[in-house]
Amino acid sequence: MQPTFPRPAPAERCSICGVPLISGYYTIDSRRERFCAECMRTRPRCSGCGMPVGEAHWTLHDGRNLCARCHSMAVYAPDESQRLYDATVDAIVAQLGLVLRVGVSFRLVDVPTMAHVRAQGGAPPSEAQVLGVYQRQGSLRVIYMLYGLPKLVFRTTVAHEYAHAWQGETCPLLEDEVLREGFAEWVAYHHLRWLGCSRAAEDMLTSNHPYRSMLESVLAIERRVGTQGVISHILAVGRGAA
Repeated sequence: MQPTFPRPAPAERCSICGVPLISGYYTIDSRRERFCAECMRTRPRCSGCGMPVGEAHWTLHDGRNLCARCHSMAVYAPDESQRLYDATVDAIVAQLGLVLRVGVSFRLVDVPTMAHVRAQGGAPPSEAQVLGVYQRQGSLRVIYMLYGLPKLVFRTTVAHEYAHAWQGETCPLLEDEVLREGFAEWVAYHHLRWLGCSRAAEDMLTSNHPYRSMLESVLAIERRVGTQGVISHILAVGRGAA
């Protein structure tokens, strides 16, 4: 009887260049793709998901790169972006009751325009890509959103910026950054759960995003006082009553 030996399992391969991943690999967040060190070091990154891009990618006119997956889900057309914006705002109003009396306009812009808008508002240049911003100049209130974002990123960012618009109208004294940014992330988190995107919502609690700890602080308040209790607390602090 001849001995038999199990065939070794083939090595995983880099999702970009196909090289066998014998010495380990890299991943991005919870994605299944695996990347070699060379691709992680030398390849341009997708502005939508942060993954290194292969030959099949799209370069937008403002210099951003998108992988095939993010490109297929990206929001480019003004009419589609307006529809998604309206659907997001309607959902936040229905779910959380965050109604604006004055309202806010919406604009879809590119990277240079976003930088110009932020500079006009007195914000310093940002090393990280800015996806959206709420800006008030006199009676003009506008949410500016970057074009070419994947749909879910677009809706999450709209939810965050709409929360800032609501704060600006109803909580004029809210200066605590943890509450201000944490609440905006909390609104985005609940919007994802409302959409049924529980995994994306939970990813907000495991990411390296600088607002994660602020979101966790507001979620801790919610565990004590509930959803409406969070809103009441923000209103009280923002009106100088707490």
